[in-house]
Amino acid sequence: MTETITIGPAKADEAKAISAVLAQNREDRGLFQESADAIGRTLEDFLVAHNAKSEVLGCAGLHLDSAVLAEIYAVAVTPECQGKGVGRQLMQECLRRARERGVRQLWLATIKPEYFERHGFGRISRWELPARVLLRKLRQTFHQPGRRWVPALLGRHTFMMRAVTTGPKGDSAKGNP
Repeated sequence: MTETITIGPAKADEAKAISAVLAQNREDRGLFQESADAIGRTLEDFLVAHNAKSEVLGCAGLHLDSAVLAEIYAVAVTPECQGKGVGRQLMQECLRRARERGVRQLWLATIKPEYFERHGFGRISRWELPARVLLRKLRQTFHQPGRRWVPALLGRHTFMMRAVTTGPKGDSAKGNP
């Protein structure tokens, strides 16, 4: 990609743009859809990718479940920018911020495990996560359109985890939260 991309925290007026990026990817059944109002309530979780014109090209959420465990979610890129490294840059910034905050484990749920394996995530059983985390995800599932409930509840998602280290490269090892 020759265009300059910057990654940074979402600004107060970008909730609609983040929701629009998610909506542009609505055919991705593994990506939860969120309204601008819902995103606004968790805006501090979001990173956004901007082009030189300050247009939002992608987003990723980093939610702290505890001082040492965090979830990466809502990783999405506008269709015209997919395959150009924007998602990779968002994932790298999530990892950097997690490391900066002292997080030791990152987890996610996806229907595209091969993509996240390239980022050092390994497959885990959902039951390896704390019950409170699973309950939060269950509540989020019921805020999705009804047609997404059954696939999400019946195991369509692969749960994945990776260690976060303080070293320059990071580890790709799986560990306990």
